[in-house]
Amino acid sequence: MGTRLQCTQAYAATPAVVRAMVTDAAYIDARARVTGALEVTATLEQGADGVTSVVITRVLPSEMPAFAASIVGETLTVTEHQAWQPIADGTCACAFTVDFSAPLVFTGTAAMSFDGTRTTVVTEGEFKAAVPLFGGKVERLALEQTERYLAKEQEFAAQWLVEHSADS
Repeated sequence: MGTRLQCTQAYAATPAVVRAMVTDAAYIDARARVTGALEVTATLEQGADGVTSVVITRVLPSEMPAFAASIVGETLTVTEHQAWQPIADGTCACAFTVDFSAPLVFTGTAAMSFDGTRTTVVTEGEFKAAVPLFGGKVERLALEQTERYLAKEQEFAAQWLVEHSADS
């Protein structure tokens, strides 16, 4: 059994605006850099079925405690595979997998809903580390770092929406 994450983010915008933001190459690049990426590449593909496939690869400083540093090294490569569904009835869902250049994977979903004023994004998933003896510690460390990342992402995204509202 892995370590579970649940995080809620809220934005003063419609799901269409939020979905457009999270599938925008400029936003993806800027978000990655503000959240600590040393390098970032992103590919986006719009499917005939309306699904937007996003692959984001980030190289991050590992910032790991001693027990994990020998496994991970000085940097960590993180590759996200996202599949954003089209908006239906004011909601939107995304299935994702995040692969790390360490024996760790994070899989889950992000679901957008709208209450008439703001879009709420609920991210749920599970970390699974294949590290004997230290797997639980690695998962908890990844959980803590992901929670910090998502908090920083929400702050950045809110500012992005204000600055780019004329573009919507």
